[in-house]
Amino acid sequence: MLELLKFCYQWVLPPGLIILALLVTGIFLLRRRKGGGRVVLIAGLVLWLLSLRGTATLVCAPLESMYTPPAVSDITSLGCDVLVMTGAGSVGGVPDVDGSGQPSSIMAKSMLTVFRLQRLTDLPLLVTGGQVRKSDGREGDIALRIFAGMGVEQDKLLTENQSKNTAQNARFTKRLLQEKGFDRVLLVVPALHAPRAARLFEREGVDCVVYPSNYRRSLGWTPTLPTDLMPTADNLNDVSDALREYLALLAMRLGLY
Repeated sequence: MLELLKFCYQWVLPPGLIILALLVTGIFLLRRRKGGGRVVLIAGLVLWLLSLRGTATLVCAPLESMYTPPAVSDITSLGCDVLVMTGAGSVGGVPDVDGSGQPSSIMAKSMLTVFRLQRLTDLPLLVTGGQVRKSDGREGDIALRIFAGMGVEQDKLLTENQSKNTAQNARFTKRLLQEKGFDRVLLVVPALHAPRAARLFEREGVDCVVYPSNYRRSLGWTPTLPTDLMPTADNLNDVSDALREYLALLAMRLGLY
């Protein structure tokens, strides 16, 4: 009964409400033999498809499964001498426990992963990320403040806080790595972004081992009805982010990015 209720109320929330409106309008126009009905109906069906759990899993899984995290016991033997975490969004001007500014939910999950890795390996930790928009905080500064508050030694913390995108993350980090004499990095990055981030860092000549974090989709997904027929904003957002990654990878292959 609860699953049925969830299925029903999802249709009064975006994008379900928009999809329902498009479907009803399309059917109405077709029954009245008015132009545009087929286009409106197809638009509703496509939006529904893009908002489903199965679609999100299918488009995210190839990106998120491209890299496998190395075992913690192998990190040192792989020659990694520094942890590098890319920023992934922040909110500026909001109160936090010991200051101002908080990481986005994606960045917070990466921070949890890299914090645990730092405690287990005792490697230096470099966070790369600046202020993308005026309403954002500086990702590197926010992360380092939080890591210091969680007990990571100050001499283990480094930041690059000027970059505004992943390409700049790689370029500016390369300079800092050269200044500090680091040779090989363990690159902690959200799993969905890992293929693009790895290529950008490798393009800058950074020798890195990729450690994906913040998986959005289970790699062992099995269909579940009627839940999988519910359109949700989370599914649509994941599909949108994944398609953007595919487009960026294509642009890089074509030499446009």
